[in-house]
Amino acid sequence: MRLTITLQALERGTALPINYQYPLSSWIYQVLEQGDRELADFLHEEGYSGNSHRRFKFYSFSELRAPGARVQGNRLALTRPEARFSIGFLANRAAQTMIMGLFRQAEPFWLGDSQYGGRFTVSAVEMQMLPPLREKADFFTTSPVVVSIGDPNPDGTPGRKYLSPFDEGFEAQFLGNLQQKYSIARQHGLLNEAEPEPEASYTLLSHSAKEKRIDLLRGQPGYTRVRGYKFRFRLHAPEPMLRLAMLAGVGEKNAMGFGAVEEKPIQ
Repeated sequence: MRLTITLQALERGTALPINYQYPLSSWIYQVLEQGDRELADFLHEEGYSGNSHRRFKFYSFSELRAPGARVQGNRLALTRPEARFSIGFLANRAAQTMIMGLFRQAEPFWLGDSQYGGRFTVSAVEMQMLPPLREKADFFTTSPVVVSIGDPNPDGTPGRKYLSPFDEGFEAQFLGNLQQKYSIARQHGLLNEAEPEPEASYTLLSHSAKEKRIDLLRGQPGYTRVRGYKFRFRLHAPEPMLRLAMLAGVGEKNAMGFGAVEEKPIQ
C-alpha cells in the first residue's frame, strides 16, 4: 500500500533544513510507534533479515513536494503551508500501523533539526493501491537512488564509493540489491506467488541523471554524506518483484528517504 501524506506548516515563513531526510524519517518512526510500539521497535532495531548481515525495513518514501519552495543556502523555505510526500509499505501490517499512528497524531509536531524547522500538522492522508503490473514497468525516481561499493579511504579505513547510473558496475549492484530484498521478503512471506529465483533485467532510460548529495546526521555522531541520483529506468521482472520495487524502493537506505520510485510509462 502507498500513502500520500499532506503536512501543514502552522507558521508563516517556515523553513526546513535542506537535508530534511533524517528528520522526516525520524518522524515516520514516531508515527509508527504511536500505531504499534512493538512493530516500530522491530523495524528500528532489527528489520527483516535473511542469511546475510543485510536488514531491510521494506518501505520507502519520496522527497517532499512543496510548490513554490525555494532553496536558500542550507534551508528549504516554504512559500505555501502545504508539503506532501508519498510512502510505500510492502508489509500490510506496517501500512496499517502507519495509518493508525497518523490518526492518533492529534498534536502538532516539530519537523526539522536544531537550526531550521517548524511545527506541522497532518492535514490529509490518501490511500492508494498499486496499478496492475505486468512483467515490465518504466519507473522514475521520486527520491535519489543510492548504489555504492566498498572503497577504502586514503588512511585505510573502510569507505564507500557511490555509483552513478552511468558507472560500470551500477547495474550489477542495483539488481543484486533488488534480488537480495526479494529473497528476504519471500522468506518472511511478504510476497504472494513469488518464484524462488526470478530473472530480472534493468535498462537505463535517461540520457542524464540528477545528482544529489545529502548529509545525514550533520554535526552528530554517525554523520555521513550520501550521494544519490534521480533518473528513469525500466525493469523486466515478475510482478512480485516489480511490486517490491514500487513499495520498498530500489538501491540502499530506503527507510532514510532514498530510492522511492513510481511507475510512469514512456510514451
